[in-house]
Amino acid sequence: MAKVSRRSRFNAPPQKAPGAIILILKGLVVSLVVSLICTFFLSLISLVSDSFFVEHYLSYLMVGITVTSIFIGSAYATQKAQSMGLIIGMAIGLLYVLISVGIGVKLSPEPLSWLVLANKFFAGLAAGALGGLVGVNL
Repeated sequence: MAKVSRRSRFNAPPQKAPGAIILILKGLVVSLVVSLICTFFLSLISLVSDSFFVEHYLSYLMVGITVTSIFIGSAYATQKAQSMGLIIGMAIGLLYVLISVGIGVKLSPEPLSWLVLANKFFAGLAAGALGGLVGVNL
């Protein structure tokens, strides 16, 4: 019986994908970097222009930046993993929300509502899951 080999055309051994925890951390770092870059540009736009639009819709823009950065980080990590997209994506979304809520609690004296907290967790999990599913198929 012939031995089945998974070697490529040039007789190189197949590359092993890094572990899921490493990919989750890499995706989290990508999400945080994308979020910081977008927030930096949004703050520059807010400082340069006296637009009522930016000030009035700032909370909506920040939600958009958060969801987009979670999506990009999840897609990046699951593209590297090529499996477990839903789990990796949701883990990245959950960790991102935990970090952002932790920073928000330290910086803001306002009490945190359970409804707002549940909404953030749901949005983070949904964006991470969607990014994970898209990243696996890229």
